[in-house]
Amino acid sequence: MKEAIANAGIFNLVIIFVIILIAFFIGSLSYSKAFKVKNKIIEEIEKDQAYTTGVDNSTEERVEEWIGNIGYRVNTGNTRNSANCPTVTGNGGEQGKLVNSDGDYQYCVYEFDTCTTGSDKAKCGKYYRVTAYMYFDIPIISGLLRIPVNGETMIFNEIDS
Repeated sequence: MKEAIANAGIFNLVIIFVIILIAFFIGSLSYSKAFKVKNKIIEEIEKDQAYTTGVDNSTEERVEEWIGNIGYRVNTGNTRNSANCPTVTGNGGEQGKLVNSDGDYQYCVYEFDTCTTGSDKAKCGKYYRVTAYMYFDIPIISGLLRIPVNGETMIFNEIDS
């Protein structure tokens, strides 16, 4: 009888180990997808030196086409990014402006202005912060577990000196 109990204990440990291994694998896949999305958005913004919308071949259009091809999470129902994206502050305490409030996918792009009152105009510019999310589509916790992956662009100077 002792051997049966010991075998059941070892079997339980193996099952727990397999579950942890699968959870780690799923987490790494989700992080990889969110990281790719964030990097692609930053790459497109830096190529245009702005996040453009509403024009042919805009940054938003190219990003959303690419995201659709890799299978990133789509906004469902009437939910738009303005409801999904929290307000954020920049490195200097400035309020970020959400620039992709009507996107089809769940990512956030904020624009920050580095100019403050009395600052040197030659050093003024703007930069963008991008937030993509890791998602886990598990039936009970899928809506509760949303982990952000953040990144920033370089500062683009608007004034040529």
